[in-house]
Amino acid sequence: FQFWPLPCFVMAAELHYYGAQGRGQQIRYALVESGIEFNDISAPFPPTEEVRARWIELGGNLTTNVPLIVMGGRAYTQSSAAMRYVARKGGLVPADDELQYLCDNILAAVEDYRTEAYKPIFPALTGAPDAEKIAHLKENVLPKHFKNFERLLGEAEYFVDNKFSVADLGAFDILNNFSFNLFPSLESEFPKLIAFRNRVAARPKMAAYLKSEQFTKLMAFPCLE
Repeated sequence: FQFWPLPCFVMAAELHYYGAQGRGQQIRYALVESGIEFNDISAPFPPTEEVRARWIELGGNLTTNVPLIVMGGRAYTQSSAAMRYVARKGGLVPADDELQYLCDNILAAVEDYRTEAYKPIFPALTGAPDAEKIAHLKENVLPKHFKNFERLLGEAEYFVDNKFSVADLGAFDILNNFSFNLFPSLESEFPKLIAFRNRVAARPKMAAYLKSEQFTKLMAFPCLE
């Protein structure tokens, strides 16, 4: 008799979040570039009590649980930590300690900007745009942070050791979802960052994802100009 091995079925990862880009998008980008199949488990906003209970059951936190990702039967919470976990799975985190620090440094700078960007985004999403907060982001916050990002990028194609890494995913996220989509008129002021954004968007896996319904169906933040 000849015995054939049973097939090994690997369940796709699950990303639990709203049907929007938001803080979950950098995790999606990491999954895409890592070649990890995933399904979006999208919730309405605001979430129902049933959905909240499910998030607590999965993530275990009494505070915020989403975005969270389920892989291999285990849940991973906190957007930046989850993104880095996925990136390590995909070989997008360098082994060298100094290069890891540089990745962490870029991601911290990304989070600094993202936190500021949310201040005018949330009021706009709720139908009460704050003109003062919008102007502050456009005229002060974005230029200051993005000039620094151009300094950090320099003449390289990618931020750390000129090789594609998790740092580039974080930077791409704010360029694609938290800045020039809000203020298209500012694109001409940051040619290096626009070239970088286009370079990442043209990567084969990323380009296919950005054209897919899985991406296009997600709510994007509105133009604020």
